[in-house]
Amino acid sequence: MHLRLKMLLGVLVLIIAAMIMLPRMFSNEVEAPEEDPVAQEPVEEPEDQEFMDTYLFTTDYLNMRTGPGTEHEKIRTIPVGEKVHAIGYEDGWYLIEYNGQTGYSIGDYLSELLEEGEESPDSPEIEAPEETQEEDETGVTMKKIDGILLVNKTYGLPSDYYPDVDPEAKDKVDEMIRAARDEINMEIIAFSGFRSYNYQKKLYNSSVETDGEEYAQRYSAKPGHSEHQTGLAFDLGGQMKYWLEPEFADTEEGIWLAENAHRFGFILRYPEGKEHITGYAYEPWHFRYVGEDHARSIYEEKLTLEEYLLGE
Repeated sequence: MHLRLKMLLGVLVLIIAAMIMLPRMFSNEVEAPEEDPVAQEPVEEPEDQEFMDTYLFTTDYLNMRTGPGTEHEKIRTIPVGEKVHAIGYEDGWYLIEYNGQTGYSIGDYLSELLEEGEESPDSPEIEAPEETQEEDETGVTMKKIDGILLVNKTYGLPSDYYPDVDPEAKDKVDEMIRAARDEINMEIIAFSGFRSYNYQKKLYNSSVETDGEEYAQRYSAKPGHSEHQTGLAFDLGGQMKYWLEPEFADTEEGIWLAENAHRFGFILRYPEGKEHITGYAYEPWHFRYVGEDHARSIYEEKLTLEEYLLGE
């Protein structure tokens, strides 16, 4: 009896020991090894080089769009030779600011060079080009009367006069564009603003080559004699098909500008029937900033800038 009891107890001890040991043995077989925390950390991707905003120039007519791709809606078209502020870059498209609007334009038609020998600097301030011209090409320079800079066929600007767009004039043209949107629900675009001496020289020579000297004299200013070089003049338009066309005067946008530009300090610089005074053909798209008081007087008295300043 005692022997059987001892044997039974021994068997129970073996069973209990097996129950304890077997789970541990199987557990060790299936348990995954501990991960190496260093080896399993994800590799950090190198940071992309931060885009530095800069100023670029259009080398052709350039569409500004709402997004980086041709499938996005077109906001406006920027003329050749205009300076834009590039503030971002994405897959070949620049995010740019131009005349108070922001959008995307493809980089194929943007360059750091305005033209040969004229480079865009890294800072917002653009230095004058080093190229100089004989003073007899521009005639009498920097003619100011009552604080108004007069530029025409007689009075010109030196080749190193490079002020860029006048900030006050820029604010006022933007205000005028907003007013047109509110009052007649039409979109007016400032499609050309400041031009350098060198760029105007290229435009004038191209006009002479294409249409002859006589035509160029009526429709294009010689370098140093363009109001665009002052930074105070803008070519304005509505629908693109009427840009730089006399028919713009008969559009709703053209009529509104002719009747309201003086409220914002602008004058129609080359009015109809005054070519013998201004020296240029009628341009219903060309407006010059002179300040609200002067603009109101010129508008009400139906004068050109030459008549107002010189009594001609």
